[in-house]
Amino acid sequence: MSDIMYPEVLTVGSGSIRIATVGDSLTYGYGLEDRLNHAYPCILAERLGHAYQVANFGLSGRSLQSTADYPYFQEKNAQLSLDYQPDLVLIMIGSNDSRAPYWNQERFEQEYRQMIETYLNLDSQPDVIVMVPPYVPTSRFGLNNEIIKTVLQEMIPRLAEEYGLEWINFYPLTEGHVEYYSDGLHLTPLGNQLLADEVYRKITS
Repeated sequence: MSDIMYPEVLTVGSGSIRIATVGDSLTYGYGLEDRLNHAYPCILAERLGHAYQVANFGLSGRSLQSTADYPYFQEKNAQLSLDYQPDLVLIMIGSNDSRAPYWNQERFEQEYRQMIETYLNLDSQPDVIVMVPPYVPTSRFGLNNEIIKTVLQEMIPRLAEEYGLEWINFYPLTEGHVEYYSDGLHLTPLGNQLLADEVYRKITS
């Protein structure tokens, strides 16, 4: 269990362009039999080729909000993502924040802003792409899909525009597509391929 909750950072590639992928279990690749080949950051690294290095700083069960049970930015991997001094940061977080005991819209937006500014202020001056999390097909994990659908789909692109960032909305690309899900929340290799394809398109467009 400790390997899942407190994993080592998985880094793919040895190129000079460094990409940090930041987020929860959807970034980590929870539930995949072969994370090295099927987690979206690893698929992305393969597609981008030898000039890139992609590091997976994802942590399962983590939330953005500091008042949640497992705040991402109080973890070692979060600090490592800053120490990495990336050229590009890919952020997809917020699904776990939709749980009823955690959710506070004002606090979430405030801490989302702080997160963006923290990465933008790194010495490496990275580009940052923020991403609306995918659709959540079931409530059995305690997540509230309505918050992702009605709040995060509006808030994250709005903040991206405010800070002059690129953004991707995975919600409409995954809504209703049960073939992308293994357990009602986590993504199959096919779902991870979708994420990687969209990020690759955004990076190379």
